[in-house]
Amino acid sequence: MIRVAVLDNSNEVMSSIFRLLHDEPDIDVVGSASDGEVGLQLVHETRPDVALVDMDLPVMDGLKVAQSITATLPSVQVILMSVHKELLCVRRAMHAGARDYVVKPAELEDLPEKIRQVNSLVRKPVEPTVEEAAEEGRIITVFSPRGGSGVTTLAVNLAVALREITKDRVIVVDGSLQFGDVGVFLDLQSQRHIGELARRLDEVDAAFAEEMTVTHASGIKVLLAPPSPETADMVTGDCIRRTLNALRERAEFVIVDGGHYLGEPLLAALDCSDQIVLVTTPDVPAIKSASLMLGVLDALAIGRDRYMLVVSHDGHRHALKPVDLERCLGIPPAATIPYDDSTPMVAMNQGRPYYETNPDSAASRAVRQIARSLARMAAPVEAPSIVEAPKARRRFAFLGGM
Repeated sequence: MIRVAVLDNSNEVMSSIFRLLHDEPDIDVVGSASDGEVGLQLVHETRPDVALVDMDLPVMDGLKVAQSITATLPSVQVILMSVHKELLCVRRAMHAGARDYVVKPAELEDLPEKIRQVNSLVRKPVEPTVEEAAEEGRIITVFSPRGGSGVTTLAVNLAVALREITKDRVIVVDGSLQFGDVGVFLDLQSQRHIGELARRLDEVDAAFAEEMTVTHASGIKVLLAPPSPETADMVTGDCIRRTLNALRERAEFVIVDGGHYLGEPLLAALDCSDQIVLVTTPDVPAIKSASLMLGVLDALAIGRDRYMLVVSHDGHRHALKPVDLERCLGIPPAATIPYDDSTPMVAMNQGRPYYETNPDSAASRAVRQIARSLARMAAPVEAPSIVEAPKARRRFAFLGGM
């Protein structure tokens, strides 16, 4: 049972919240207050799992209440509420220690799910140890030189799988800037997106970058693409670099949907990445593009140990065989994702990852395998041996028959 305290100065809003939460079997309202001072005392007495706090409380405002709760009761998760929807208010709320922000009254219906989400989070100590401060998350960029390869599908499902397998913090960055679909695949909408970071690039730090993310029901966080192509033009390679390096301070895994356009933003993401997932499909045009892309990775001095080749749509009746792909590209696929003409499409139209809707499907099992491989790569080793991998030899066998 999730125990909730409600602090709001409006009787009408308080009644709405009570009615909304009354029928939720896993949520119990343990107390309420209409001013900040009394509310803070209530929270100390009842020790709820989640505190819903109005920003405009009398006597002691909601920001001060949230700061006090965060400092003295770190096990209590705070959701701040306000009639204001401006990004400045959201940022002030997050700096006060809030785990989420709700605009009244439009977003009150989302409260039950938001309560469950923040209750599932474990608050990190306010003052991290030296060891924790030194640790940084891994940046993994998923991309393909050709559209239609399933990059967004893989990035989204991979993030959910890593979250489930490792229980670590995972953030997805939609780096397909002009026409990003990560929000569509996860049924997420928000005024917060990477374009806001581009507008205030000098202010970008770990806290600000995380504030611009949106939390999904699975527990992963998402930094959405800009809402329009013209806004996307503001997101430079420097913005991508600063954003990714900031977010790696807030998550063990930062998954980048790199799209398929080899421009400055993608090059910046590749440069920052600890691991690169190059996706191709088993057809001649895609293999040709993948071969060229491997040459680009060689030119960028990205070692073989930093990237893996994943073949999607494997097993289609007209697909090239894995042995032929290896002969063409000079490297074997690290993993293959079976062709499925229904599961990904149904999940995409529902706005839910197929790793959640159909966890036993062949595609989900393949994603789970990739996630486990990446998790193993992230695990610390006592004495890593550094061996320079040979450059891949790519033979254009598809030009002369196979």
